[in-house]
Amino acid sequence: MSQTIAYPFTSRTYVSLAIARGIAAANGHTDLTGCHVALGLLREGENPAVAALHRAGVSLRALRHDLEAALPQRGHPAFGEIPLPSTPGERAIVDGALSEASSRNLEYVGNEHLLLALLRDSDGPASQVFSRHGLTYETATDHLRSVLGEP
Repeated sequence: MSQTIAYPFTSRTYVSLAIARGIAAANGHTDLTGCHVALGLLREGENPAVAALHRAGVSLRALRHDLEAALPQRGHPAFGEIPLPSTPGERAIVDGALSEASSRNLEYVGNEHLLLALLRDSDGPASQVFSRHGLTYETATDHLRSVLGEP
């Protein structure tokens, strides 16, 4: 039987995902999309993903505006009935982040891995918004290396 490695999330990653869930719930969305997660990363604010965006010269205000515009059509949230369980969309993004961390031989998942997971899916709405702001998987990887002091 093979040993499974559990990847702990950083505290900031948990906060970013909680913010993303809150954004989805407040908009009456039943599934988390890459745009929700990207907005969670931006609103958490103090993480390597946001530092890489700064380094890339991305206007965070304009990016946030475009990500909000790319959210699914607003649903009908009902006070007291807002579910916040893990959704298939969130699990897919988290699985992508786990893969990013694993490929770098890291034993944790950070916001930078969520960002890379979002950007790896170049057809996804969040990735397309980032691309319009000049950030692709490759450029984000370069900026993250610099921010994190990696060779």
